[in-house]
Amino acid sequence: MRLLAGHPEVGALRVASRGYAGLGIGSVYPQLAVDGTYVSPEEIEAGGLDVAFVAYGHGESAEAVSELLESGARLVIDLSADFRLGDAELYGEWYGEHPVPQLLEEAHYGLPEVFGAAEGRLVANPGCYPTAAILALAPVVKRVGGIRSVTINALSGVSGAGAKPSVKTHFVSVNESAGAYGAPLHRHTPEIETLLRRVGEVPGVTFVPHLIPITRGELETIVLDLEDVPEADEVLGWFAEDYDGWVFVEAREEYPHVSHVANTNRCRLSAAVDKRAGKLLLFSAVDNLLKGASGAGVQNMNLALGYEEQLGLEHLT
Repeated sequence: MRLLAGHPEVGALRVASRGYAGLGIGSVYPQLAVDGTYVSPEEIEAGGLDVAFVAYGHGESAEAVSELLESGARLVIDLSADFRLGDAELYGEWYGEHPVPQLLEEAHYGLPEVFGAAEGRLVANPGCYPTAAILALAPVVKRVGGIRSVTINALSGVSGAGAKPSVKTHFVSVNESAGAYGAPLHRHTPEIETLLRRVGEVPGVTFVPHLIPITRGELETIVLDLEDVPEADEVLGWFAEDYDGWVFVEAREEYPHVSHVANTNRCRLSAAVDKRAGKLLLFSAVDNLLKGASGAGVQNMNLALGYEEQLGLEHLT
Protein backbone atom coordinates (compact mmCIF):
# COMPACT_ATOMS: atom_id res chain seq x y z
CA MET A 1 0.00 0.00 0.00
CA ARG A 2 2.79 2.42 0.89
CA LEU A 3 4.65 1.81 -2.36
CA LEU A 4 1.57 2.07 -4.56
CA ALA A 5 0.26 5.18 -2.81
CA GLY A 6 3.49 6.97 -3.70
CA HIS A 7 3.80 5.62 -7.25
CA PRO A 8 3.59 8.37 -9.90
CA GLU A 9 1.56 6.23 -12.35
CA VAL A 10 -0.92 4.81 -9.87
CA GLY A 11 -4.24 6.66 -9.86
CA ALA A 12 -7.25 5.39 -7.97
CA LEU A 13 -6.24 2.83 -5.35
CA ARG A 14 -8.75 0.55 -3.62
CA VAL A 15 -7.69 -1.80 -0.86
CA ALA A 16 -9.83 -4.80 0.05
CA SER A 17 -9.63 -6.63 3.36
CA ARG A 18 -11.73 -9.41 4.83
CA GLY A 19 -10.95 -8.32 8.37
CA TYR A 20 -10.69 -4.52 8.16
CA ALA A 21 -13.52 -3.59 5.76
CA GLY A 22 -15.00 -0.22 6.74
CA LEU A 23 -11.97 0.90 8.74
CA GLY A 24 -9.62 3.67 7.71
CA ILE A 25 -6.27 2.42 6.37
CA GLY A 26 -4.45 4.95 8.54
CA SER A 27 -6.30 3.83 11.66
CA VAL A 28 -5.21 0.22 11.14
CA TYR A 29 -1.64 1.11 10.11
CA PRO A 30 -0.86 4.60 11.45
CA GLN A 31 2.71 4.35 10.14
CA LEU A 32 1.44 4.35 6.53
CA ALA A 33 0.72 7.72 4.93
CA VAL A 34 -2.15 6.19 2.95
CA ASP A 35 -5.59 7.77 2.72
CA GLY A 36 -8.80 5.86 2.24
CA THR A 37 -10.89 3.12 3.79
CA TYR A 38 -10.70 -0.63 3.45
CA VAL A 39 -13.51 -2.16 1.39
CA SER A 40 -14.71 -5.75 1.31
CA PRO A 41 -13.36 -7.95 -1.50
CA GLU A 42 -16.84 -8.07 -3.04
CA GLU A 43 -16.75 -4.30 -3.57
CA ILE A 44 -13.79 -4.48 -5.95
CA GLU A 45 -14.94 -4.27 -9.55
CA ALA A 46 -12.25 -6.12 -11.44
CA GLY A 47 -13.49 -5.12 -14.88
CA GLY A 48 -11.98 -1.66 -14.63
CA LEU A 49 -8.68 -2.65 -13.03
CA ASP A 50 -5.37 -2.19 -14.80
CA VAL A 51 -3.56 -4.09 -12.04
CA ALA A 52 -4.63 -6.15 -9.03
CA PHE A 53 -2.29 -7.33 -6.29
CA VAL A 54 -3.44 -10.38 -4.32
CA ALA A 55 -1.84 -10.91 -0.91
CA TYR A 56 -3.85 -13.82 0.45
CA GLY A 57 -2.18 -16.88 1.93
CA HIS A 58 -1.14 -19.98 0.03
CA GLY A 59 -4.19 -21.95 -1.06
CA GLU A 60 -6.44 -18.92 -0.68
CA SER A 61 -5.14 -16.80 -3.54
CA ALA A 62 -5.82 -19.03 -6.52
CA GLU A 63 -9.61 -18.64 -6.65
CA ALA A 64 -9.40 -14.88 -6.02
CA VAL A 65 -6.87 -14.57 -8.85
CA SER A 66 -9.09 -16.61 -11.17
CA GLU A 67 -12.13 -14.45 -10.38
CA LEU A 68 -10.18 -11.24 -11.00
CA LEU A 69 -8.96 -12.46 -14.38
CA GLU A 70 -12.39 -13.74 -15.40
CA SER A 71 -13.87 -10.36 -14.45
CA GLY A 72 -11.48 -8.50 -16.71
CA ALA A 73 -8.50 -7.40 -14.61
CA ARG A 74 -5.73 -6.73 -17.12
CA LEU A 75 -2.83 -7.80 -14.89
CA VAL A 76 -2.83 -9.76 -11.62
CA ILE A 77 0.25 -10.04 -9.43
CA ASP A 78 -0.09 -12.81 -6.86
CA LEU A 79 2.16 -12.78 -3.80
CA SER A 80 1.25 -16.30 -2.64
CA ALA A 81 2.82 -19.58 -3.75
CA ASP A 82 -0.26 -20.64 -5.69
CA PHE A 83 1.18 -20.05 -9.17
CA ARG A 84 4.93 -20.33 -8.63
CA LEU A 85 5.49 -24.02 -9.33
CA GLY A 86 3.80 -24.25 -12.74
CA ASP A 87 2.88 -27.92 -12.38
CA ALA A 88 -0.34 -29.14 -10.75
CA GLU A 89 1.10 -32.49 -9.69
CA LEU A 90 4.14 -30.90 -8.02
CA TYR A 91 1.91 -28.29 -6.38
CA GLY A 92 -0.28 -31.09 -5.04
CA GLU A 93 2.69 -32.80 -3.39
CA TRP A 94 3.51 -29.72 -1.34
CA TYR A 95 0.30 -27.73 -0.95
CA GLY A 96 -2.65 -29.97 -1.86
CA GLU A 97 -4.96 -29.95 -4.86
CA HIS A 98 -4.75 -26.77 -6.93
CA PRO A 99 -8.09 -24.93 -7.27
CA VAL A 100 -7.46 -23.61 -10.81
CA PRO A 101 -4.71 -25.71 -12.42
CA GLN A 102 -5.59 -24.35 -15.88
CA LEU A 103 -3.90 -21.06 -14.96
CA LEU A 104 -0.56 -22.58 -13.89
CA GLU A 105 1.03 -22.63 -17.34
CA GLU A 106 -0.06 -19.04 -17.91
CA ALA A 107 1.70 -17.64 -14.85
CA HIS A 108 5.03 -15.87 -15.31
CA TYR A 109 7.54 -16.31 -12.49
CA GLY A 110 8.27 -12.75 -11.44
CA LEU A 111 12.03 -12.70 -11.03
CA PRO A 112 12.80 -10.47 -14.02
CA GLU A 113 16.58 -10.42 -13.61
CA VAL A 114 16.58 -14.14 -14.44
CA PHE A 115 13.33 -14.77 -16.36
CA GLY A 116 12.59 -11.40 -17.96
CA ALA A 117 9.58 -9.11 -17.75
CA ALA A 118 6.10 -10.58 -17.70
CA GLU A 119 4.24 -10.37 -21.01
CA GLY A 120 0.98 -12.02 -19.97
CA ARG A 121 -1.75 -11.19 -17.50
CA LEU A 122 -0.61 -13.22 -14.45
CA VAL A 123 2.60 -12.83 -12.45
CA ALA A 124 3.58 -15.27 -9.70
CA ASN A 125 5.64 -13.13 -7.35
CA PRO A 126 8.55 -15.20 -5.96
CA GLY A 127 9.02 -16.14 -2.35
CA CYS A 128 11.65 -14.21 -0.41
CA TYR A 129 13.91 -17.21 0.21
CA PRO A 130 13.82 -18.33 -3.45
CA THR A 131 14.51 -14.76 -4.61
CA ALA A 132 17.77 -14.64 -2.68
CA ALA A 133 18.70 -18.20 -3.62
CA ILE A 134 17.92 -18.08 -7.35
CA LEU A 135 19.62 -14.71 -7.88
CA ALA A 136 22.79 -16.14 -6.33
CA LEU A 137 22.66 -19.55 -7.97
CA ALA A 138 21.31 -18.93 -11.49
CA PRO A 139 24.53 -17.43 -12.97
CA VAL A 140 26.49 -20.41 -11.63
CA VAL A 141 24.01 -23.13 -12.55
CA LYS A 142 23.74 -21.96 -16.16
CA ARG A 143 27.55 -22.02 -16.62
CA VAL A 144 28.81 -24.87 -14.48
CA GLY A 145 28.19 -28.60 -14.77
CA GLY A 146 28.99 -31.31 -12.29
CA ILE A 147 27.17 -29.77 -9.32
CA ARG A 148 27.06 -32.56 -6.76
CA SER A 149 25.12 -30.81 -4.02
CA VAL A 150 23.56 -27.47 -3.07
CA THR A 151 22.99 -26.55 0.58
CA ILE A 152 21.23 -23.32 1.53
CA ASN A 153 21.36 -22.00 5.09
CA ALA A 154 18.91 -19.11 5.32
CA LEU A 155 18.29 -16.64 8.15
CA SER A 156 15.12 -14.55 8.18
CA GLY A 157 13.53 -11.84 10.24
CA VAL A 158 10.18 -12.46 11.91
CA SER A 159 8.13 -10.48 9.36
CA GLY A 160 8.80 -13.28 6.90
CA ALA A 161 6.25 -15.36 8.80
CA GLY A 162 3.45 -12.93 7.94
CA ALA A 163 1.22 -10.74 10.07
CA LYS A 164 -0.79 -13.45 11.81
CA PRO A 165 0.66 -14.04 15.31
CA SER A 166 1.66 -17.49 16.48
CA VAL A 167 3.55 -19.14 19.32
CA LYS A 168 6.58 -19.38 17.04
CA THR A 169 6.62 -15.63 16.32
CA HIS A 170 5.69 -14.45 19.81
CA PHE A 171 8.23 -11.94 21.15
CA VAL A 172 9.25 -14.17 24.06
CA SER A 173 9.80 -17.09 21.67
CA VAL A 174 11.96 -15.16 19.20
CA ASN A 175 13.87 -12.69 21.33
CA GLU A 176 17.40 -13.71 22.36
CA SER A 177 17.10 -16.91 20.34
CA ALA A 178 17.56 -18.46 16.91
CA GLY A 179 16.39 -21.73 15.48
CA ALA A 180 15.91 -23.81 12.37
CA TYR A 181 12.44 -24.72 11.16
CA GLY A 182 10.73 -26.44 8.26
CA ALA A 183 13.70 -28.68 7.41
CA PRO A 184 14.13 -30.91 5.54
CA LEU A 185 10.87 -30.40 3.59
CA HIS A 186 10.24 -26.67 3.54
CA ARG A 187 7.78 -25.60 0.83
CA HIS A 188 10.26 -23.21 -0.77
CA THR A 189 12.50 -26.17 -1.68
CA PRO A 190 10.59 -27.23 -4.83
CA GLU A 191 10.29 -23.60 -5.90
CA ILE A 192 14.06 -23.16 -5.78
CA GLU A 193 14.73 -26.48 -7.55
CA THR A 194 12.08 -26.03 -10.24
CA LEU A 195 13.13 -22.54 -11.23
CA LEU A 196 16.85 -23.33 -11.22
CA ARG A 197 16.18 -26.29 -13.54
CA ARG A 198 14.82 -23.82 -16.09
CA VAL A 199 18.33 -22.38 -16.14
CA GLY A 200 20.55 -25.48 -16.00
CA GLU A 201 21.15 -28.81 -14.32
CA VAL A 202 21.02 -28.89 -10.54
CA PRO A 203 20.57 -31.75 -8.05
CA GLY A 204 18.11 -31.80 -5.19
CA VAL A 205 18.57 -28.79 -2.94
CA THR A 206 18.98 -28.97 0.82
CA PHE A 207 17.26 -25.89 2.21
CA VAL A 208 17.35 -25.04 5.92
CA PRO A 209 15.60 -21.82 7.00
CA HIS A 210 16.20 -20.19 10.39
CA LEU A 211 14.22 -17.61 12.32
CA ILE A 212 16.32 -14.89 13.94
CA PRO A 213 15.24 -12.04 16.25
CA ILE A 214 15.12 -9.15 13.78
CA THR A 215 12.07 -7.56 12.20
CA ARG A 216 13.04 -7.65 8.53
CA GLY A 217 15.83 -8.85 6.31
CA GLU A 218 17.22 -12.14 5.12
CA LEU A 219 20.68 -13.63 4.61
CA GLU A 220 21.56 -16.86 2.83
CA THR A 221 24.85 -18.75 2.79
CA ILE A 222 24.87 -21.28 -0.05
CA VAL A 223 27.42 -24.09 -0.29
CA LEU A 224 28.01 -25.87 -3.62
CA ASP A 225 30.00 -29.06 -4.02
CA LEU A 226 31.37 -28.99 -7.59
CA GLU A 227 33.63 -31.12 -9.73
CA ASP A 228 35.57 -28.02 -10.77
CA VAL A 229 35.35 -25.04 -8.42
CA PRO A 230 35.64 -21.64 -10.15
CA GLU A 231 37.51 -18.76 -8.61
CA ALA A 232 35.49 -16.23 -6.60
CA ASP A 233 36.50 -13.43 -8.97
CA GLU A 234 35.11 -15.42 -11.88
CA VAL A 235 31.77 -15.87 -10.12
CA LEU A 236 31.63 -12.16 -9.29
CA GLY A 237 32.21 -11.54 -12.99
CA TRP A 238 29.25 -13.79 -13.85
CA PHE A 239 27.07 -11.80 -11.47
CA ALA A 240 28.20 -8.55 -13.07
CA GLU A 241 27.55 -9.89 -16.57
CA ASP A 242 24.10 -11.36 -15.89
CA TYR A 243 22.78 -8.46 -13.83
CA ASP A 244 24.30 -5.62 -15.82
CA GLY A 245 21.62 -3.01 -16.33
CA TRP A 246 19.34 -4.34 -13.60
CA VAL A 247 18.87 -1.74 -10.90
CA PHE A 248 18.17 -3.93 -7.89
CA VAL A 249 20.91 -6.59 -7.94
CA GLU A 250 24.51 -5.85 -7.04
CA ALA A 251 27.59 -7.99 -6.38
CA ARG A 252 30.59 -7.05 -4.26
CA GLU A 253 33.63 -8.71 -2.77
CA GLU A 254 32.45 -7.77 0.71
CA TYR A 255 30.06 -10.33 2.16
CA PRO A 256 26.53 -8.90 2.45
CA HIS A 257 24.91 -8.08 5.78
CA VAL A 258 21.20 -7.80 6.43
CA SER A 259 21.78 -4.15 7.33
CA HIS A 260 23.10 -3.53 3.80
CA VAL A 261 19.70 -4.31 2.26
CA ALA A 262 17.07 -3.76 4.96
CA ASN A 263 14.46 -1.21 3.85
CA THR A 264 15.70 -1.40 0.23
CA ASN A 265 14.61 -3.31 -2.87
CA ARG A 266 18.18 -4.55 -3.48
CA CYS A 267 19.65 -8.01 -3.48
CA ARG A 268 23.34 -7.97 -2.60
CA LEU A 269 25.53 -10.91 -3.65
CA SER A 270 29.04 -12.13 -3.01
CA ALA A 271 31.14 -15.26 -3.47
CA ALA A 272 34.11 -17.06 -1.92
CA VAL A 273 35.97 -20.34 -2.37
CA ASP A 274 36.84 -22.76 0.40
CA LYS A 275 39.89 -24.26 -1.28
CA ARG A 276 40.64 -26.56 1.65
CA ALA A 277 37.26 -28.27 1.34
CA GLY A 278 36.80 -27.65 -2.38
CA LYS A 279 33.51 -25.79 -2.05
CA LEU A 280 32.05 -22.66 -3.64
CA LEU A 281 30.30 -20.32 -1.21
CA LEU A 282 27.65 -17.85 -2.31
CA PHE A 283 26.14 -15.13 -0.13
CA SER A 284 22.84 -13.37 -0.79
CA ALA A 285 20.87 -10.81 1.24
CA VAL A 286 17.46 -9.22 0.63
CA ASP A 287 14.76 -7.41 2.54
CA ASN A 288 12.06 -10.07 2.74
CA LEU A 289 9.23 -7.50 2.62
CA LEU A 290 10.60 -5.55 -0.36
CA LYS A 291 12.77 -7.42 -2.87
CA GLY A 292 11.34 -10.57 -1.32
CA ALA A 293 7.70 -9.50 -1.69
CA SER A 294 6.02 -6.13 -2.26
CA GLY A 295 8.96 -4.25 -3.77
CA ALA A 296 9.39 -7.04 -6.31
CA GLY A 297 5.65 -6.89 -6.99
CA VAL A 298 5.82 -3.21 -7.90
CA GLN A 299 8.97 -3.85 -9.95
CA ASN A 300 7.06 -6.59 -11.84
CA MET A 301 4.15 -4.22 -12.41
CA ASN A 302 6.47 -1.56 -13.80
CA LEU A 303 8.11 -3.92 -16.26
CA ALA A 304 4.85 -5.54 -17.35
CA LEU A 305 3.35 -2.11 -18.10
CA GLY A 306 6.43 -0.78 -19.89
CA TYR A 307 7.67 1.61 -17.19
CA GLU A 308 11.22 1.88 -15.87
CA GLU A 309 11.73 -0.90 -13.35
CA GLN A 310 12.63 1.50 -10.53
CA LEU A 311 9.62 3.81 -11.00
CA GLY A 312 8.14 4.52 -7.59
CA LEU A 313 11.01 2.55 -6.03
CA GLU A 314 13.80 5.09 -6.50
CA HIS A 315 14.05 5.66 -2.75
CA LEU A 316 14.68 1.92 -2.26
CA THR A 317 17.75 1.60 -4.47
